[in-house]
Amino acid sequence: MSLEFYVLVIPFCAIPVVLVSLDYLNKSAEFKKSKINVIDFDIFVKRKEEGDAVDIDIAELLDIDKIAA
Repeated sequence: MSLEFYVLVIPFCAIPVVLVSLDYLNKSAEFKKSKINVIDFDIFVKRKEEGDAVDIDIAELLDIDKIAA
């Protein structure tokens, strides 16, 4: 086969592979970024009902048995 054939075929085979790979990496990075920002509301409410460390320390200082969130 001639050199011109290779010069024409190889870029048209390699460029789509590179573009698809870059698109995949971009979408996976966006998914990871959005996954970090998701807060499980049920767990958040449960922790607030129990009180965090600061609330517990304040309640102990004030001699309060139950924390009102």
